[in-house]
Amino acid sequence: MSKKDKKIAIQVADAKVQVNNVSVDGYQLTIGKKSIGEIAELDDRYATLKNGKVETFFKTLDQAVENVIETYNLNH
Repeated sequence: MSKKDKKIAIQVADAKVQVNNVSVDGYQLTIGKKSIGEIAELDDRYATLKNGKVETFFKTLDQAVENVIETYNLNH
């Protein structure tokens, strides 16, 4: 039997995120009311955050969003 693909809406919203206890401009990704990740804009690059610390840098917002979604899917 094949498994049906389930469509999930992920929202990307502008937000102030905490990086090393400093508030910076960034984005928060949510599914429904659950936050799945945060992205910060640092020096013309996009950084994915984990527990308020920079995990990885990306050149584009799309790459950073894809990484957050992949990480979420691997862990849930």
